[in-house]
Amino acid sequence: MKIEVTHARRVAFDSNQQTWNGCDKIQFSQFGGQEMLAITNEQEGFVLTYLGMKTTSQFLTMDAAKKAAPEFASSVLNYLQEMLTNGQN
Repeated sequence: MKIEVTHARRVAFDSNQQTWNGCDKIQFSQFGGQEMLAITNEQEGFVLTYLGMKTTSQFLTMDAAKKAAPEFASSVLNYLQEMLTNGQN
């Protein structure tokens, strides 16, 4: 099956990937054309969110969260692929 990016999402896919922007409390970046957030949580640590999912443990620093972001994105996409393959979560 051939696929292509819709016109509406072209900007997100064409923007710099894995380049972080924001402040010391929240930063965002594009991973696979989709937004990921590194954000402070209630315990003054940092969590990552991507495609409606979040890390279950916190990171002590923003830099640690950002360093873990590519692996987290891969884990989320693998989880979604497993759901598609097996029809369950």
